[in-house]
Amino acid sequence: MPFTLETLLASTDLPEKTTREIPRVMNRLLGQTFLYQDQERDKEDYYLIYRHRAIFAALFATAGFKLIHNDYHRIFQVVSEYGYCRKRYKLDESLMIVVLRKLYEEQSEHLSLAQDPVVTVGDVREEYRTITGKERDLGIGQYDAIMRRMRRLGLIDVVEARSLDVRDSETRIRLRGSVKMMLPVQTAEELEAWVRRYHIDPDALADEGDGGDDDDE
Repeated sequence: MPFTLETLLASTDLPEKTTREIPRVMNRLLGQTFLYQDQERDKEDYYLIYRHRAIFAALFATAGFKLIHNDYHRIFQVVSEYGYCRKRYKLDESLMIVVLRKLYEEQSEHLSLAQDPVVTVGDVREEYRTITGKERDLGIGQYDAIMRRMRRLGLIDVVEARSLDVRDSETRIRLRGSVKMMLPVQTAEELEAWVRRYHIDPDALADEGDGGDDDDE
């Protein structure tokens, strides 16, 4: 008997349509890192994984990936257990992830349930300066590239606008719960340690070149 996905899943009694969808959904999650229950474009695939979580977890595990679900924010994430498939970020990108996480914690204190906090482009830029020192301020081109990457990763989204304009300090940005999964610190003390790491010596990781920190994607 040939070894195929169908034979591998033969004992699960999954509908044929679901079996056909599994490779596509796995590839999508591997490609974009996060799937959200509250995003219309993600919802159908999110619930497919949710209904068959054990099967997806086993299939990902065969390739060395771990399927993670955030029950509070209803987000799926897949993380490599090895170093080969982990994204490496430039220093300024790693710094921005720390900034977004800090803003998320500060703003979410005033919110209830799983509501995502909203900040402005100006808030993000000012916090970046505060944490890293003004000597690491970014030019518009750098800032635009980094913020767009944060959006592609699913860490932020734009409120009441179709495009992300970093020149407009009043542009409102929604911070997604995935930023807590991207930088998985558990306590305020751990987060403060990350902030101190960059604030005390913002060039401490400069010798790492384009790599920056290893962050799971």
